[in-house]
Amino acid sequence: MPSQINLQITGRIQNIVFYKRGDKYYARSVSGNIRQTKATKKRATEFGKASRAGKILRQQLLPVIPFPADNKMQTRLVSHLFKWLRTRFNEVEHPDPAPFLDDFSFTESGTVKERWRVGLEVTKTEGDMLQIKIPAFVPAKNIVAPAGTVLVKCNISTAGCHMKHEGPTGGFSTSLTFNYDEETVAEQTISLPTPTASESLIVTAVSLEYYFNKNGHLQRSVNRAFMPANVVSVMYF
Repeated sequence: MPSQINLQITGRIQNIVFYKRGDKYYARSVSGNIRQTKATKKRATEFGKASRAGKILRQQLLPVIPFPADNKMQTRLVSHLFKWLRTRFNEVEHPDPAPFLDDFSFTESGTVKERWRVGLEVTKTEGDMLQIKIPAFVPAKNIVAPAGTVLVKCNISTAGCHMKHEGPTGGFSTSLTFNYDEETVAEQTISLPTPTASESLIVTAVSLEYYFNKNGHLQRSVNRAFMPANVVSVMYF
C-alpha cells in the first residue's frame, strides 16, 4: 500500500519506488529480488549521504532552529541536499553550491530576508574563517515585527559537514539584540570562527526572535507567523 511522504523525489532506491500523483508524493515497496543497476546504487548512496549530512548540519544549527524535531523540515532538508548531490556536487570539480540549499527555511514563517530587510553578507576571511557583515539599519523600519515588539534577537549559527568522510567539521553560534525603535544600528562585521576544511559544506543560518513586555518582564513571542529561520549562505570548499 503506498504511503504519502514529504520528500519530493521520484524514482527507485533499492526496493522503494518514489512517485508523484497529482501534487503529492508517494512511496511504495516492490519485490526485493530486483537486481540494482549502477544508477540505482549511485542514487541510493547519494540519498544516504544526504540523510547523514542533513542530520549533521541540523545538530550544529540547533540555536537557530525553532522546532528541531519537525519531521517535515527534516525531510525537506534531506530532499534539498539530495537534489544538490544529484545535480551539481562533484568531488573532483568542487562546484559552487546549487540554489537548492540557498534560502532554505526551517519554518513556514517567511524568510529572514523578508522580515529583516538588510543585505546580510557572509564571506571567508584570509585566515580561513567566516564573517558576516550587517549594514546599518533602523530596527523599526527595517524589521517586520508583531505588534508590541520592544526587542528583537538575532541568532546566527554556522555548521560544517565533510562530504567525503561524512562527519561534522565544526560550527559557531552567537546572537545579537536590538531595541525595536527608531535609533540607527551602526554597520558591523561579526566574526564566525568556523573551520573551512577542503571538501566540506559550510552553512550559515539566521533566525529572529521577538520580545514584548508583559507585567514588567520581557517575554518571547510564540506567534508562529513570526519565527523566521533560514539559511543565508552556503559554501563548498
